[in-house]
Amino acid sequence: MNVVPLNDEEVGAATVPRLLYIGEFPPSNHHGGAILLRRLLDKHPTDSLTIMASKLGMRATAAPDLLGCRHIAFPFLRNSPNFWVAKLKIVINCLILALVALRAVLVIKRQRVKTVISIIQGRYYLAAALAAWVTRTPHIVMVHDNFVSGNFAASTFTGGMGRRLTKRTLWNAAHIYAVSPEMQRLVLDECGMQSELQLPSTTIRPRQQDGHTLRDNGSGPVILFAGTVGYTVKDCLDLLVSTIMKGMLKKYGLPNARLHLCTPLTDAEILTFGWSSPGITNGGWVSQSELPTVLANADILFLPYSFSPGARKAVETAFPSKIADYLAAGKPILVLGPKYSSLVRYAREQGFAEIVEEFSSSTLARTIRKIAVSPVDRETLAAKGAEVLLANHDIGAQRRRFYRVLEQVISAGTPKTPRSKVAS
Repeated sequence: MNVVPLNDEEVGAATVPRLLYIGEFPPSNHHGGAILLRRLLDKHPTDSLTIMASKLGMRATAAPDLLGCRHIAFPFLRNSPNFWVAKLKIVINCLILALVALRAVLVIKRQRVKTVISIIQGRYYLAAALAAWVTRTPHIVMVHDNFVSGNFAASTFTGGMGRRLTKRTLWNAAHIYAVSPEMQRLVLDECGMQSELQLPSTTIRPRQQDGHTLRDNGSGPVILFAGTVGYTVKDCLDLLVSTIMKGMLKKYGLPNARLHLCTPLTDAEILTFGWSSPGITNGGWVSQSELPTVLANADILFLPYSFSPGARKAVETAFPSKIADYLAAGKPILVLGPKYSSLVRYAREQGFAEIVEEFSSSTLARTIRKIAVSPVDRETLAAKGAEVLLANHDIGAQRRRFYRVLEQVISAGTPKTPRSKVAS
């Protein structure tokens, strides 16, 4: 059975298999893996795709950002500050997880699903792995977050069981994708398994030749950050906000530099963080369809990764999904992060951004000035970014490779005994 589409427009029901995706968050515009899955499966016939997700994940996603296929949602209980209530909720969530696995088995059997897909995130991937094992269906796994230090693998409630189950999931997978070279090495070191690199990607559009133009109408450069504000970026955003609010950029001839945030933060959270200032604005969460326009109206795109010791394992191996959209915007990118992070390593290797490797307001301010005052530097960064985008982040190319992988795993089937590990 040939499942490789001729091109992105010719993915028809006769040429593609029935797929089942299982994950807390559906393929959508939330979270790195979910964003990539949304784009990978965008051309898949809706009658050949079923998605199983949590009601929590479904509520977090606007309807236009969901794929137009069948969605099956399950309840999910949030954590509680009360110790015993929290443990009870964990037990209930585990029972719900068993129901997810059972429903997945029924869907696989009734719809003759050819491949199960999941992301190592939360716990639903365990239900996917169990259903795939029971039905002998190939399971494609995507690793976008550090599974060794993840909330389930490292849970004190589950002890080492979560980590062992995650390794077993990867061991039995028909194919593994990893979001960065560092993540590939982690999968190899922890599980002895090879994986395929799958960087965040987006649709390639004709480049706008305006990376050298400052859209500041005399009031100062606009620095933009788009995304969620979690532990892998919070300290860097604090530093940038402080640099602007304390007037550090005035010393470098940029008295009116502004920071635009496109985040789901509320006004109360902005106040709690101490980010309430005339130079800081939060435009709210931006959908994938609106994001290109928002990015194009900025002067500098801010791409941070945390210096916090508590975030080290994550920033060493994970990779920011927004990088593809930033590159596609044709604007200069400013990377702030430690030298050991996957982001800084990649940016230095590819040369598409100005990089700040120290947690310093003065260094950050000098780098912002360097970008702001030099049209040549801005255009050079934008041009290099366009090259990197085409070479490494083209969703069309990834989609074609993905369907070739589908063809291979379906043809091979699921072995009756576990595959041998590769030497680590």
